[in-house]
Amino acid sequence: MKQSSFRYLGAFDLLLVAVFLAVFGVRALTESAAVPAMALAGVSAILAGSVRRVSVGPLALSWRHFVALTYALFGVMLPASYLPGVLAGTASRAEVALFVVTAVGALSLLFFGYDVLRGGDHFDVEPNVETVVGR
Repeated sequence: MKQSSFRYLGAFDLLLVAVFLAVFGVRALTESAAVPAMALAGVSAILAGSVRRVSVGPLALSWRHFVALTYALFGVMLPASYLPGVLAGTASRAEVALFVVTAVGALSLLFFGYDVLRGGDHFDVEPNVETVVGR
């Protein structure tokens, strides 16, 4: 997979957010953590596919940081939707089961993000963007 392909993932993700907003209105942003997390993941994926590094003051983030953030947000997005009901004790058995299944599934996405962040061998992303923002 090429680094630049994350732009398409981000654009698709933001398109889905736009559809949610068009169908459900602004309340889609406030009633669940999933839609705001999806929007942030979309922006992060676009940055991951568009820049090699972003520097703001003393902080420098590589494209790998943005990929890791994207996968982390995708990973926590669905379990976070069920978590309030589970914590409050108002979730049905099906919602508790969905929380468990999505939390276990999130572990794979978190691992993907971690592996890309550390430049690991399990999930190979070929860097092909040279744009640097900042210093």
